[in-house]
Amino acid sequence: MAFAYCPDCGSRIYLGQKPWKGQPAMCDQCEADLEVVQLNPPELDWTDNLLDEDWDQDREPELEAA
Repeated sequence: MAFAYCPDCGSRIYLGQKPWKGQPAMCDQCEADLEVVQLNPPELDWTDNLLDEDWDQDREPELEAA
């Protein structure tokens, strides 16, 4: 069974028998939303989805043309 470590807290996360690049994962300890970014050896990184949501909150709403 393949495993990788959480980049936030260092906890071991099991990825199943055949992990794939882009596979979603979540850390049970710190609840970080992660994804597989490398297969050999398996490595996790934060998902881009969370960054996109944070970016949208910081932007001012665009005005629609009338």
